[in-house]
Amino acid sequence: ETIRLVETTDLGAAVPIPQHVPWFPKDVPAWSVRWVMFHMIEGLARHAGQGDIIRESIDGATLYELLAGLEGWPETEWLKPFSPA
Repeated sequence: ETIRLVETTDLGAAVPIPQHVPWFPKDVPAWSVRWVMFHMIEGLARHAGQGDIIRESIDGATLYELLAGLEGWPETEWLKPFSPA
C-alpha cells in the first residue's frame, strides 16, 4: 500500500503549513509532499533506533547476532547467532 501511494502521489504537491502551531515556520507557506514523506521516514527511523537500543539493553543482542539467528548463519569464533532464552 505504501509503495502504491508513493508511486501515485504528486511528490511536488504543496502541503499547507498550519500557522497556529508555534513551532512551525512562519516564513514558509507549505511543504512539499516529498518533504513530509521524508520527514515521516526520518522520524520513524529515529524512533525505531531508540527502540532497538532499549531492546539491546534487555537481551544483549546486536544487529549481526539477530540477523544470524533469523537467517540461520553458522556460529563462528566472532559471531554467535541470537537464540531467545
